[in-house]
Amino acid sequence: MGFVSMIGLALLVGLLIPFQGIVTASLSQKLEHPFLSAFVNFFGGCLIFIIALMFSSATLPTIKKVTSMPWYLYTGGLIGSIFILGALFALPKIGSTAFFGLVVLGQLLMTALVDHYGLLGMPVHKIDVYRVLGVLLLLTGCYFIIKK
Repeated sequence: MGFVSMIGLALLVGLLIPFQGIVTASLSQKLEHPFLSAFVNFFGGCLIFIIALMFSSATLPTIKKVTSMPWYLYTGGLIGSIFILGALFALPKIGSTAFFGLVVLGQLLMTALVDHYGLLGMPVHKIDVYRVLGVLLLLTGCYFIIKK
C-alpha cells in the first residue's frame, strides 16, 4: 500500500475509534457492568485475531525470543484496557466529543514528547513553534468543547 493509502487507512481508523468507546459504553449500560462490557470488547477482538492467525503464515516465537524483548512491548493490551475503561466511565458523563477531544489532546502531548526525545526507539523530531502551535490550537478546541 502506498503513502496515500496509508493516509486513508489512518483516517478510517480515526473514524472508527469513537464507535469502539461509544458501543462499549452503551453495552456497559445494557449489561449493567463496565467490566462485562470490556470483556465482551476484548473477547471479540481476540476471536478476530485467532481467526486471522489461523489463515496467516505466522509462527509462534520461541520462549527465548519472547523473554528477550523489552517489557514495555507487552503493555499494549494493558493500555487498550485503560482506554476502554476510561471510555466506559468518562464518555457517558462528559460526552463523546469532549472525551475524544481530550483523548486526542493527550495523544498529541505524549507523542510530541516521544518524538522530541526519540523515546521507545522512535526517530527524533524536535518540538518547534509549529508543533507547539498545533497543540495549543487543539487545547483551545478542547476548552471550547468542554466549556458550558
